[in-house]
Amino acid sequence: MKRLPKYTPAEVRNDPYGFTYKEMSEVIGENEAKALYEELYKQLPRKKNLSMLVKNICKSSDTEKYVYELKDNKYIETVFIKRRDGGTVCVSTQVGCPVGCIFCESGRNGFVRNLTSSEIVQQIILLRRKVNRIVFMGMGEPLFNYDNLIKAIHILRDRYGLNFPTDGITISTVGPVDQLKKLREEHLKIQLTISLHAATQSARNRIIPHMRIYAIEDVVKQAA
Repeated sequence: MKRLPKYTPAEVRNDPYGFTYKEMSEVIGENEAKALYEELYKQLPRKKNLSMLVKNICKSSDTEKYVYELKDNKYIETVFIKRRDGGTVCVSTQVGCPVGCIFCESGRNGFVRNLTSSEIVQQIILLRRKVNRIVFMGMGEPLFNYDNLIKAIHILRDRYGLNFPTDGITISTVGPVDQLKKLREEHLKIQLTISLHAATQSARNRIIPHMRIYAIEDVVKQAA
C-alpha cells in the first residue's frame, strides 16, 4: 500500500520554510518542489511566503539586532554580526526561555512557546545578507525545542536550498542531558558549545536554578 503524505499541498504552500525538500517533493511533486526551493532560498524572499515581519533594526558598527513579529503577535530577536566576508547570525529558538538564568532578560517573563522550524529558518532568510555562520544562541534554550531545531538544521543544510556547511552551524546550550544524548545519535557533525556558567555545582545551581537537576559531570560527559 502506498504511504500517504504526512502533509497537504495547502500546508506546504502556506508555510514552505518549514519543509525539507524531500517532504515537499512527496506532497507537491519534485518539479514544483525544485522550483519552490529555488524561489525560497536562491532568490529574494517574497512576502507571500513569509510568516514574520521585521519590526525594527538597531545597528552599531558591526552588529545589527532585528526584532521579528510573529503571526501570533509575539516577538523574537535575531542578531547579525558582520564579518569581513559575510556575517554570523545569532538565531532564537523559543519565545521567552524556561531555563531561568538569573542574568538573562529573555527568561525574565518565563517561557511562552517554541518556535516552529519555519520561524527558525526565516530568521536567516529575512536578513537578506551573506551568512557564513549560524549560531543557535538567541532567545530560548535550543535543545528544549529539539525536534523543530533539528528539522530547521536539515532544511538549512539541504543541497537544493541554502546548502549550508555543517561546520558553519553551532548549537549553544546549557546542556540538558537527555537532549544531549539524542543529539549525539543524530550524527550531524555540527559544532556544539556548552554554557556551564560556573565551575562548581553549587554556583551553577544559583546562576541557572532551573537546571539544577543536571550534574555538571553528566553535562560535560555527554558533550565530550
